[in-house]
Amino acid sequence: MTDNWKNIEYCFSSHGMQEKIKRDLQVAKLHPLGIDDVNGIQIHTVFYMDQETSKMSFLDSSNFVHRNMDGSSRLMVFILASKPLIIENQIIGQPDYLMRIDIPLHLAYDKELIEQYALYHIRFKINEDNERFTEKTSEPLRRGYIGITKRGFMTRFMEHKKKAVANTGFLFHSVWNSLLQEKIPMYPVVQVCGSAETLKEIYTLEESAVERFTLTPLGLNAIPGGMAGIRLMHKLRLLNSLKVGIDERDAAIEKLQRGNFAHGSPCAHYRKGHVRKLTNDKLTYVSPCWVNLKEVESQT
Repeated sequence: MTDNWKNIEYCFSSHGMQEKIKRDLQVAKLHPLGIDDVNGIQIHTVFYMDQETSKMSFLDSSNFVHRNMDGSSRLMVFILASKPLIIENQIIGQPDYLMRIDIPLHLAYDKELIEQYALYHIRFKINEDNERFTEKTSEPLRRGYIGITKRGFMTRFMEHKKKAVANTGFLFHSVWNSLLQEKIPMYPVVQVCGSAETLKEIYTLEESAVERFTLTPLGLNAIPGGMAGIRLMHKLRLLNSLKVGIDERDAAIEKLQRGNFAHGSPCAHYRKGHVRKLTNDKLTYVSPCWVNLKEVESQT
């Protein structure tokens, strides 16, 4: 393995966070199981907001290496709202999580460098004891949203967060805003999943990932990913061309969510997805759909 840490520097802008994470990764490489060969390794690094200084600090005891289920090998960076209680190197009680950042170990160790375009995944971790959601109704939230960016996946995450607070943008932002308004105990998990050097390659990766994991009603992507979504929006006259970049494509998705578009059939309309409050105060996710638009209905 190399020790250039280019991917860590790409993922984290704070020099202090970079240095702490690099140290934890170096310690993990000495683990007797062999970090490079064993599936199911997690490296947990914990930061918290210091209430006195309002600055980010880290826990000295956070460089644990954990065994977990197959396919879970990743660096997991937890950010807490305040310093947790630590006894014998263990966090006691339920910490107040702000977010979690996941990076597959092959990316954390620079075995594969993140290229020009990154594929990212944002989902919500909801307390399993929360009675306002059932396992079925919370599934789209756990699956979340998959997107692509050219500007750094954490930069893109913060843009998503601002739109969620303002309740503007995508279906994903609207659902996130509902969780905030209802004060649902949860935190977002953001993960960089892969990358590509060209727009064509990243569109192909996104199309496959969205179809498998997050296309509504499974998750919170309102339209197919990649070229499948672009073709759909071109058919709806939301895009004038099939040759568009990420920003133009995302602007069209926002226009779709606002309902601010025209289509040949005056009876057809797009019914927005949303979180609905039921009479018993429980919450459920209502997926978006097309009404009276049979040629597109099956694709959304």
